[in-house]
Amino acid sequence: MPRLGTDLEKENYTMALQQRKYMKKSRRNLYIALEELDLVFDESEVIRLQEMWKEGKGILEIAKELGRHQLEIAALIMDQADKNLIKSRPMGLGA
Repeated sequence: MPRLGTDLEKENYTMALQQRKYMKKSRRNLYIALEELDLVFDESEVIRLQEMWKEGKGILEIAKELGRHQLEIAALIMDQADKNLIKSRPMGLGA
């Protein structure tokens, strides 16, 4: 590590290291999709979603019961399906 004098030099050096390590693509103007949504779920919400999914409930009904935006529920459904924790349906996210 080079000798860094000021806090700003240290911060810039650290940021450059992090960018090289984690940024896979160079980006100029960032757009964060679904930034306004709450994609953090309590375990009880995940369990209830799994139960309702098995019962054949649709995404709108699940969202209403859990008090969540339908896109938040869609993201959780995709997550759970990707991990094979819920089964796919012929109608997809619907009933």
